Amino acid sequence: MIRLKSEYLTPDEVALELKLSKYTVYELIKRKELPASKLGRSLRVMRTDLDAFMNGQKTREEALPLQAGTAGGLLRKNAEPMDIYFAGSHDLTIDLLTQHLAQRGISLLPVFSGSLDGLIELYKGRVELAGCHLLDRTSGEYNLPHIQCLLPTEGAVVVNLVSRWQGFIVPKSNPRMITSWQEFFSGNHRIINRQRGSGTRLLLDFKLRQLGKSPDRIPGYELEATTHYATASAVAKGDADVALGIESVARGMGLDFFPIQEERYDLVIPTSLLHEERFSILQEVLNDPGFKQAIVAQGGYNVSQTGVEIARIT
Repeated sequence: MIRLKSEYLTPDEVALELKLSKYTVYELIKRKELPASKLGRSLRVMRTDLDAFMNGQKTREEALPLQAGTAGGLLRKNAEPMDIYFAGSHDLTIDLLTQHLAQRGISLLPVFSGSLDGLIELYKGRVELAGCHLLDRTSGEYNLPHIQCLLPTEGAVVVNLVSRWQGFIVPKSNPRMITSWQEFFSGNHRIINRQRGSGTRLLLDFKLRQLGKSPDRIPGYELEATTHYATASAVAKGDADVALGIESVARGMGLDFFPIQEERYDLVIPTSLLHEERFSILQEVLNDPGFKQAIVAQGGYNVSQTGVEIARIT
């Protein structure tokens, strides 16, 4: 987590501290759960107000708006009828999905907790939608083995959001010529890692073991960030020479990208919620050509399966 000394924070800075989407921060401000003031044309949150808000969320269980489900399903507390609570992996398409759903009256409220934690929160019944890109090192399959393991008795539908490239985020022109896992793990380059439980970290650790490399010999391996933005920012600032991440973020920050592995990012929805209007609208947005065009415009994504049902877990 970054530490900011400014008395006033932008919504983007608040989002980084809370590990939330900036759209969730705007929603908290709109609902007056987080005080904010206008300075000129911009919103600002006082550090003291943010600290008070964070102190009020003493545990993760208290912060999440859903309680564990019973036989009747999820127990929504303090939730608006058209809210959808999300936990899982960070991806730019979640921000796009939030925007497109908002145009149809649905508030998607994401917490970027990593792929594995997203599935765990779904299993506990404390969110209603999870996003993951978890590689199974035995089968080489994405997501389904992990979902079947974590949700063995829960009915769920797995719907594709995107396929995307993971690769090496590097400065312009890739001055260190990092184009392979062997070079990435050579010990000659400072990296910045993602947090444990994220799909990106799982992929990195899998390749580390596969190549028989020791993490102790990788400068920066112990440094963790919770979003692709944060890792790319470290490269942009010169605090790291390379990071494993996604192409759209690299392009958006003016960095170069060397693709290394294509992966599938899926959404997981409890079967019991599929009949509800908010999830019907979610499916409509996923299949909307305008939404898909907006994804493609960011670069690094394949939308050929976006909105397609991959599997049903029963």
